[in-house]
Amino acid sequence: MPVLDSKFHKQLLDAVNSLQDDVVRDTSKLIQFETISGGKTPEEVQKFNTEVNRCLDYLKKLAEANGLVYRDLDGIVSVIEKLSDNPSGEKGLGIPLHIDVVPVSGDWTQPPFSGTVADGCIWGRGTQDDKGPLVACLYALIALKKAGAAFTRPVHIIMGKGEEIGEWSDVQYFIKKEGYPAFSFTPDAQFPIINGEKGIMNLKINTTWDRPDSGGAIRFTALKGGNRANVVPDAAEVFFTADDPAAAIPALKQQIASFCASQPGASCSDPVADGNTIKAVFHGKSAHGSLPHEGHNAILDAIGFLASHKSVSKECAAWLAYMHKACSALYGEELGIAGEHHFVGKTTINLGVLHTDEKGGKSQINVRPTLGMTCADLAATATGVVRREAAAQGIKMDVEQAAEWGRDPLFVDPEKNAFFISSLQTAYEKVTGRHPELMSIGGTTFAKAFPSCVCYGPVDPAEEKDLLHMTDERVEVEHQMRNVRIYAYAIGLLVTNAPAQD
Repeated sequence: MPVLDSKFHKQLLDAVNSLQDDVVRDTSKLIQFETISGGKTPEEVQKFNTEVNRCLDYLKKLAEANGLVYRDLDGIVSVIEKLSDNPSGEKGLGIPLHIDVVPVSGDWTQPPFSGTVADGCIWGRGTQDDKGPLVACLYALIALKKAGAAFTRPVHIIMGKGEEIGEWSDVQYFIKKEGYPAFSFTPDAQFPIINGEKGIMNLKINTTWDRPDSGGAIRFTALKGGNRANVVPDAAEVFFTADDPAAAIPALKQQIASFCASQPGASCSDPVADGNTIKAVFHGKSAHGSLPHEGHNAILDAIGFLASHKSVSKECAAWLAYMHKACSALYGEELGIAGEHHFVGKTTINLGVLHTDEKGGKSQINVRPTLGMTCADLAATATGVVRREAAAQGIKMDVEQAAEWGRDPLFVDPEKNAFFISSLQTAYEKVTGRHPELMSIGGTTFAKAFPSCVCYGPVDPAEEKDLLHMTDERVEVEHQMRNVRIYAYAIGLLVTNAPAQD
């Protein structure tokens, strides 16, 4: 595989280094736009739209000031482009990413939307995911222009606005209008190169029952566990009613303690009364929904306890027992969907949400199918298993695939995409000196929307901590500049006439 000529490489490094103040300034500025997606209230939605428009307006001015093209496609998706210097009609490089961010929580060292530059870092939500990478890719184009490279193919930085909530209609609109690029990378995970991703889908298993409770002295009334299917829930609230809560609590406390002692990792706060209502909270450990084995699911503990508790009606207990059985098997064995691929790994499931009341229960299970399983086939298989179990148990259970998710696994074959993959590998190795391994993940990125698309940065675990979605998200200035160098080198090999040598 050719590498950049040493003389040109030095020119490119000099160009990148000369742009450091600009890179830091514009990374900091983008962080200050509070583009938090997923708002529920009209006020939150309005603020999001306002901040997105402000962010895009800033990017438009920045791109055009540096000789790049900014295009708005029918108000649906925006693109920053470096067009080919000698247009031939050949497809070019796509860089899909997103400008929306997740909400903030916890106590931050620096305000999360300040873009503060301190202690050698740029601080704030989006520095790693995905505004920092956007600035790095944009300045990679600027550096190549400054170094004198001519672009033989176009480059499209495609900016989504709802990736964090699973909304891909904007990048899909780009594809509809413009077609697929020849090859693409998304800077939305880790270096070196991620060319395999598990699929993602949510299954809902719901039920209703006729008898609301067991009719005893203490009666189970509700369970509230989890908010998002793709997060291992770290808490599950269980509610009971009793005519005499003071008399009921000691026995309940002892029963919970006995259960927790028998279950590794199980924990529950002491039940407390508020009027006739008794509340107990099971505690777990949160983790990404694609890595359920790294967390401890509080819902599973709660339903494991309730399934055999005398306060729970027969129908409710049967459903909870089945959900515990089905979802404790984290690789989908009990739903008939277990599978494994030598590179992508095993299918996983996560019971992320389960709520009950006096009329029935609802659940959401996040499933990450491995390569070789389509979401449609997996949903059909799981539905058949659940329906047979419902018939055998004499309980009502409905299964549906949630509309918001349904993306099949991804694998970009390095042999069939040799020029593209090897160019990315060369760029990473030349800048970092480290071996450019190929990897797979359980997460989902825009790579699934494009053929021949891989994840390429921005976080390098060899040098830094992955802080995506976490408190105190930040990027070291040196790591941000490293990324500009990697992206500039890779783009130089892929779509310019930059001098190369074997």
